[in-house]
Amino acid sequence: MARLGIVAVVLCLMLAGGCASRQGGDSGKGLSMSVPEEDTSPPLTASETAALNTTGQVDRNIPESAMSDVTRQYKYFLRKGRPTMSASSKRAEQFLAYAKRVFRSRGMPEDLAYLAIVESGYRSEVRSPAGAAGAWQFMPYTGQKYGLNQDWWTDERLDPFKSTEAAADYLQKLYGDFGDWPTAIAAYNAGEGKIGRAKQGTGGRDFFEIKSRNHMLDDKAQLRDETKQYVPRYLAVTKIMRNLPQLGFDPIHPDNAPGVLRLNAKPGTDLAGMARACRMDMDEFSAFNRHHKRPMTDTSRSTYIYVPAGREREARAYLASPQCAPYAGWGQSTVATNADSWDKISRRCGVSVATLRAANPGNPYLKTGETVLVPRSVNMSAQAVAALDAKPAKGQEKGGKGSRNSVEREPQGASARVVAADDGPRHTLRPDETLSSVALKYGVSVQDLQKQNGIADPHKVFAGMVLRIPGKGHSPVTPAPATVAGRTVVAGPDGRVGGKQDKDKPGKAAKGGKTYTVQANDTLWKIARTYNVSVDDLKRWNGVDEKNLRTGSRLVVEQ
Repeated sequence: MARLGIVAVVLCLMLAGGCASRQGGDSGKGLSMSVPEEDTSPPLTASETAALNTTGQVDRNIPESAMSDVTRQYKYFLRKGRPTMSASSKRAEQFLAYAKRVFRSRGMPEDLAYLAIVESGYRSEVRSPAGAAGAWQFMPYTGQKYGLNQDWWTDERLDPFKSTEAAADYLQKLYGDFGDWPTAIAAYNAGEGKIGRAKQGTGGRDFFEIKSRNHMLDDKAQLRDETKQYVPRYLAVTKIMRNLPQLGFDPIHPDNAPGVLRLNAKPGTDLAGMARACRMDMDEFSAFNRHHKRPMTDTSRSTYIYVPAGREREARAYLASPQCAPYAGWGQSTVATNADSWDKISRRCGVSVATLRAANPGNPYLKTGETVLVPRSVNMSAQAVAALDAKPAKGQEKGGKGSRNSVEREPQGASARVVAADDGPRHTLRPDETLSSVALKYGVSVQDLQKQNGIADPHKVFAGMVLRIPGKGHSPVTPAPATVAGRTVVAGPDGRVGGKQDKDKPGKAAKGGKTYTVQANDTLWKIARTYNVSVDDLKRWNGVDEKNLRTGSRLVVEQ
């Protein structure tokens, strides 16, 4: 199991370093905090000066001329900005153990984990006016480029753990471009193109020389004040985070942070149902899973969810139950005409209006061209709407809702039910059932089931379909519950993704599971993205890293 720091939502000010211009974008002011140019605060104490003079891998060679900007930022967050610094450090506690391990695993300074404090205060829900999102404030294009999926269903920029891996990949690329961390960090803020042009235009070797020669550039090419203060702000925050108790802040203990689990979820998993199973209200559950944009998971592929570690048993039981994925037979569809409505869709597919609206919250009226989630079998064409308009609302005539030739469906079909009816019992098909198993259960033939329900192809049935049982009805045999266990994604050698780790070393290849043969030009990141796992998973399951990845070798990619 993967253990991560529990996601908490704390409504307070943030330390944000101007995410709007991030990653090549250059519009919008973004989330920023202005530090006054004039410093009127008391001088630093001896202990504050000692903390300011501490250095790590990123800030060990800062020129003396740059320290005045660092000191100004440092004093601000020790004085006037102290409440913000305190709140941000406490919020970061839940994520730092994981983030530091991600950077260490790539041979990068673990102090880079503090950059997300400057970006967002480690608030995963933050969005900027320019379109940046998440704890690491990725712009859409850059996020997609570094493996953060964004579509109708999900926005993985809002996943603080997966976006940390993407940030590490991007920062590593920037370090390769510019050769030092302060300049790479400046490029994370302004975009590599902006910094590259400024470097070329000034002849500066690094961020600090570029900044000192900024006046040599024309107005368009000059670094903005936001970027000029971004690196000093990060360095100041890093020095504070390394010395919290010495500076009078409450100490934090990232290695002991409570954990969450990252569990595999089947297509169409009902997130509200998962919240109920875990005895959580929906707001609390959503705070763990901001990357999901809908009340259910993507109905076309498996994905993942986060739950508190203390709810593991309930979560796994729900994922293994037939009730967990009532929307597996649903999909995205486009509204063809303004004349359509939830009532008309309900009449065409047999699903209640209340259920359709619950699957499409905040969408009471339909408009041409919008995307909705409905059973895949429903005809959403304008012709189907027009044909329905010519019929009575309640299908009393032959071929209507009450006739033998219509097939009813309901999304709660994940659990088997028998409904009394004038023409015999009805059975709601579960995800783990086939026509053959239902026929055996009721003592009828598959052919009779097909004939009774107008089914031409016995393989084209789906969970939620309501079947009419031919004959006078038989009592069904109660089946054993399905046991489809969710695959666990782990990032640490002892199964922890956040919190204390015994060691940071790759594990042995996992036994069994799905495998993949490495192709030419493959990378661990590319393979991980293809199979929806993390790079850390691949390393631990296979005892492999980028240096010893070989074409033709077989990797375990799923357990």
